[in-house]
Amino acid sequence: MAMKDQIETEVNQYLADNNMSTSFQRLLYAGPSMRTRHNLVLVFTEVGLITFSFSIVSKSETQMFFLPKEKIRAIRLDKKRFVHKLSMEAENEEGDVERAQYFVSKRVFGRAWHKETLQFLFDKNIFSSLKN
Repeated sequence: MAMKDQIETEVNQYLADNNMSTSFQRLLYAGPSMRTRHNLVLVFTEVGLITFSFSIVSKSETQMFFLPKEKIRAIRLDKKRFVHKLSMEAENEEGDVERAQYFVSKRVFGRAWHKETLQFLFDKNIFSSLKN
């Protein structure tokens, strides 16, 4: 099974298990640094953001995290020359706002869905639909 299909299956199962559904899933590679910008897959949906963190060395280290749209305070994608910068603010369990920045490649070889999601994000401004 292709990676995209496997992630979409896991997202659908997680949402079904938690009495949620989504009409779209947009997948995007990202990472906390320039060297590790392909160790996360972010899945944007209308119910929130789902993050898959994985190790290239070991598939068993994959972790999934769900951030409901109600907790998202701001998402910004800045175009840069070599890689884009994704900045997010979200409320944590204690009610405090946490900030995160990720680097996003313009293209990922063999993953057309990545480039399609980037274009969709810039064109459709999905971020405004995730905010309260």
